[in-house]
Amino acid sequence: MLRKKIFKLSTTAFKERGTEIQRIEALSDAVFAFSVSLLVVSLEVPQTFEELRILLNGAIPFFATVAMIFLFWYQQYKFFRRYGLNDIHTILLNLAYLAVILFYVYPLKFLFSLLIASWTGINLFPQAAENGLSIIHQEDFSQLIILFSVGYGVIWFLLFLMYHRAFSCREKLALTGFEIMYTLKEKRGALWNVLIGFAAIVMALAGWELYAGICYLFIPVLIYLNELRFTKERKKDSKKQQRTNT
Repeated sequence: MLRKKIFKLSTTAFKERGTEIQRIEALSDAVFAFSVSLLVVSLEVPQTFEELRILLNGAIPFFATVAMIFLFWYQQYKFFRRYGLNDIHTILLNLAYLAVILFYVYPLKFLFSLLIASWTGINLFPQAAENGLSIIHQEDFSQLIILFSVGYGVIWFLLFLMYHRAFSCREKLALTGFEIMYTLKEKRGALWNVLIGFAAIVMALAGWELYAGICYLFIPVLIYLNELRFTKERKKDSKKQQRTNT
């Protein structure tokens, strides 16, 4: 399968319990592929070189949107490979996860196009310019941030619930001490991403659009802090095991 060829997670630390592709994962792959297809279908075949130039200008927001979709696909891929859950709770959470991603395909591309156009000055909305239409009004920008932040927060909240489900099934899955710590790390990381989305919503509602955007710059910092805490927990657990063995 394509998944196994692209990624092969290490089994030395975290045992792969989802060794076979389940129907829920096959459906998920189809939905993610359809999401990318929606972006491709929205691109018309250029009739002139000028239209080709406009199409090439839109390559950056296109690939940025695909990269975001791929990120969420990979998050879901890791979860099913490591836990292999196929119960009704996980299925419902995954279906909600896929529905939100499908809904946010076009808003994501619009946001990336708007940001890149404002940063580079490239006209990524030629039809609106030809018709004299305003791409977005100043008072609508906060609503766009809220729309993006709600989707971002909901996606990570669903991931949080999925990892919480895996943690609640730790005895059934026979998770090791390391695997339990890793699951808690993923839960914590997902929750922190939810809080980033929530903070951006609060800033946007207050009319502080700039600060709402700055909230997302803290994502790498939180990733680093989460990994640092996980490393310390592993070292602490390793020392505890050494004292127990001696």
